Amino acid sequence: MSSAVDPTASPLVLEGEGVVLRDWLDADLPHLPGLFDAPDIAANTDIPSPFDADAFLARIRQRRDQGIVDLAVTRDGGEPLGLVALHVASGVLGYAIGPAHRGRGLASRSLRSITRFCHEELGFPRLRLSIVQGNLPSQRVAASAGYVRSDDDVVERTNGLGQRKLLETWHWLAPVTSG
Repeated sequence: MSSAVDPTASPLVLEGEGVVLRDWLDADLPHLPGLFDAPDIAANTDIPSPFDADAFLARIRQRRDQGIVDLAVTRDGGEPLGLVALHVASGVLGYAIGPAHRGRGLASRSLRSITRFCHEELGFPRLRLSIVQGNLPSQRVAASAGYVRSDDDVVERTNGLGQRKLLETWHWLAPVTSG
């Protein structure tokens, strides 16, 4: 990765695909339980259950200092509907959309938007996702954004419920251009 853009600098706002990805705000606090206090969020991510909104905001701010950028998914920069995350050093992305906002293509559009940013602005030729085995909705999102299941070994991680889960790696490769 080589770029003049520092994705860990605030504010970071990405617009495209009909979504606005932006930094999390203190004003988002009341929306957080409705987005992330859900059994499938905890089962398929490392967001803990029971969910604590204050701890969540503190955690994502700490992660920013560690080179992990978490952005709120919004339609217009207002109410948060979910999140996307980028681990800057490794090019690993993640996403989660609140249960009430699913089925509208937000995850796919958000993933395409951050993928384009990572490639065009940050210079990543390859990006990765780690998806819990059997999480078909997330696999469909990944495929719709141009990601394919990789031959990488399955890894084991602890989810937000403290359970061990097997994660498959999906990857996106930059298009080859002739020139």
